[in-house]
Amino acid sequence: MVTAPYIPGAEDEPIHLSHHAGQEIDHVISGRLRFAFEDHVEDLGPGDTVYYDSGRGHGMVAIGGEPCTFLAIVLHDETAR
Repeated sequence: MVTAPYIPGAEDEPIHLSHHAGQEIDHVISGRLRFAFEDHVEDLGPGDTVYYDSGRGHGMVAIGGEPCTFLAIVLHDETAR
């Protein structure tokens, strides 16, 4: 479980993109999340889920004036190590 804090003004700034090995599934539990995947940006709410290659640029910030809690599952290919 991850809680992204709401930081005033962050939703108006470019989202910092991270990269790490594997694939990721993020499922929003509460609050709202602005999710960026490379040059695509999507606003997510409770019940929304995204699945992506986490080796490509991705990032997120809480929006709407409150923190966002989401379940993050990162899948790694153990045979690739």
